[in-house]
Amino acid sequence: MPAEDVLHIYRPIDAGQIRGLPHVAPAMVRLFLLDQYDDAELDRKKTAAMFAGFITKNAPEEALMGEIEDEGTGIGIASLEPGTLQVLLPGEDIKFSSPADVGGGYEAFQYRTLLAISASLGLPYHLVTGDVRQANYSSLRAELVEFRRRIGQLQHGVMAHQFCRPVWQRWLEAAALSGALDLPDMAKAKSVHWIPPRWDWVDPLKDIQAQLLGINAGLISRRKAVEATGYDIEEIDRENAADAERAAALGLHYSTSPGETQGARATPVKPVDPEKQQK
Repeated sequence: MPAEDVLHIYRPIDAGQIRGLPHVAPAMVRLFLLDQYDDAELDRKKTAAMFAGFITKNAPEEALMGEIEDEGTGIGIASLEPGTLQVLLPGEDIKFSSPADVGGGYEAFQYRTLLAISASLGLPYHLVTGDVRQANYSSLRAELVEFRRRIGQLQHGVMAHQFCRPVWQRWLEAAALSGALDLPDMAKAKSVHWIPPRWDWVDPLKDIQAQLLGINAGLISRRKAVEATGYDIEEIDRENAADAERAAALGLHYSTSPGETQGARATPVKPVDPEKQQK
């Protein structure tokens, strides 16, 4: 595959960097240690579940069912499994295994380790683990605001710049060379505005109200408010105009008063007699 036909997408961190790093690279060591800790904890639980007993026989030469004799000591050994009974020599005592318990430190260690992993990944804790027990509306929203700011940087600084723009330029060139499009000004056609997908908020009603207040106060334009939803304002305006024209042709009236929040209701409008309207 020719190099000019390959897009190398990566996030530049240092000046002069020509190769990227995996996004999970800062957390790989902690993830490896956490996996080892989980394995050790699982083995400890399995060992604790193996309640082993030891048997003293009067005739050691008689083997029990499933007993395997050790070549070095001549002592019969049975595999250590749940409910295992270990054979002892005559005169030996019996002891029961009692593995040490780590107590309640396992969950706390897991929580702190996953917090560090989430911070190194640049992701909120609840998105990494799915655990929202210790979260509330304010904390979730605060985390999502910072997270979406970082994702916006990746969208516009990496994906749109390194992926979307070269693909769009190559598509325009292919369309112009094939005659499918007549583009007298290629440089102007290459200049486009990239709109990322919309974000879904926890409370969309408050967000829409805040956007309406910002538009009415002149703090934000309708274009920016529409782009935040992931759509193009020109497309929205064309659809609204088409809907209004169709509703007028059908004699429909849609109520948009603030008090009626259950949805728009279409009611037919009676045609007015021109003679009565003149009077």
